[in-house]
Amino acid sequence: MKIKKTSLRKSFEDLGKIKILVIGDLILDEYLIGSVERISPEAPVPVVWVRNEKQSLGGSGNVVQNLSSIGVSGAVFGRIGEDKAGDSLEGLLLKNSVSKEDLVLLKSKTLPTILKTRIIATHQQICRVDREEVVPLTKEEESSVLKQFESKLKECSAVILSDYDKGYLTPSLIQSVIALCNLENKIVTVDPQVSHFFLYKNIHIMTPNHHEAGKALGRKLISDSEIETACREISEKLTPDAMMITRGEKGMSIYERKTDSFYHIPTVAKEVFDVTGAGDTVITTYTAFVATGMPIADAALISNVSAGIVVGKLGAATVTQTEIEEALQTLGYLDVTA
Repeated sequence: MKIKKTSLRKSFEDLGKIKILVIGDLILDEYLIGSVERISPEAPVPVVWVRNEKQSLGGSGNVVQNLSSIGVSGAVFGRIGEDKAGDSLEGLLLKNSVSKEDLVLLKSKTLPTILKTRIIATHQQICRVDREEVVPLTKEEESSVLKQFESKLKECSAVILSDYDKGYLTPSLIQSVIALCNLENKIVTVDPQVSHFFLYKNIHIMTPNHHEAGKALGRKLISDSEIETACREISEKLTPDAMMITRGEKGMSIYERKTDSFYHIPTVAKEVFDVTGAGDTVITTYTAFVATGMPIADAALISNVSAGIVVGKLGAATVTQTEIEEALQTLGYLDVTA
């Protein structure tokens, strides 16, 4: 499988002309980075001497971050709290090429912004501290979100549902969003949660990992044949255009329902440093390139290569157009003669 260089460059140009709407659970990622030189006298735990702090977009925010990194404009729907973390998250979204007009945030007076604090010493995560309250949207909030969504949808080429099961994407909101996308003939892709797995009907593609897909079906998925059977079984229930199951060190598998065809793409990661956000990179790059008109198999190959790049970086990292092209060429996936 190879991608023509001219086709890739054309897609790169088209990425700058599209807008993708991201709807889902916004999370603020915080990193406290330092070193360990001793054990605490108070308890048998390391004392981390913090030398650096940083914040970045997590959850569906990392999808937005990935879109910005490859030159795609994003519209964002999500929920934050009226707090310092919410202010930080909103500021980061605006820094990632999201305009004020494309930032549709439900600001809660009672719920905190979801904040995940990771403590890292010498490139190793020591622990993670989560601050969150999982409360579903009310019917009134859903109605407000849908009204704004319907208006913004007309400007967008595709929609990504980034579901972290934190309460924003309720079952009824999921189904209403998908119905609106189909009504407007918009590409809709889903990074799913097991608890909502069989709600995502009539979408373009779903991108679970093999653990999530296996849990939804009640069995382990290890071999190619088990993955293929699972893809067909899930597709019969959800009728997507395609199914993608990411498989860690085994790469990913793609199923096109209309042609009943499979592509098993091996992993390209040289060294796995941090898998945080790899799934966000997969769905972002896949959706963006499909939205430019790229075939399913080619977009999947790019998403696999992109994931291989980001797992070699610390935290919820992103990938650039240059990195994608260089990786495709290095791995022999780029046809430079065409």
